[in-house]
Amino acid sequence: MMYDIFELHARRDATDTHSDRTAYIVRQLTDLLATGISRTERDVSYYAERLNVSTKYLSATVKRVTGHSVSSFIDRATVPILKKYLNNERLSLTQIADRMNFTSLSYFSRYCTKHLGQSPSDYRRSLQPRG
Repeated sequence: MMYDIFELHARRDATDTHSDRTAYIVRQLTDLLATGISRTERDVSYYAERLNVSTKYLSATVKRVTGHSVSSFIDRATVPILKKYLNNERLSLTQIADRMNFTSLSYFSRYCTKHLGQSPSDYRRSLQPRG
């Protein structure tokens, strides 16, 4: 009987510690993304390295705690930055791709299409007043 109670408390305490650690990892990730670093860093392995955990652990932890992937967190932080740059007509698409550290203009265009639902050029045209 005494061992059963001990085991019950041991399991509860182990779960609490585990929850604190996972919540800490997710909080650190969101804090890191809030700095704007996703402007140039969109690879999950970069964030895992910064948080001193493996990519697999980071991915599993974030998915378990939030129900979303690490990539979706990164993309949610990146899209507002992308829109801000696209709203600035003084910047060419090539300049934006360079500033955001995309490896090529075609990859930048595919990223925009995936996350904005349209190409960067179409997105800019949609901002123009219709007359």
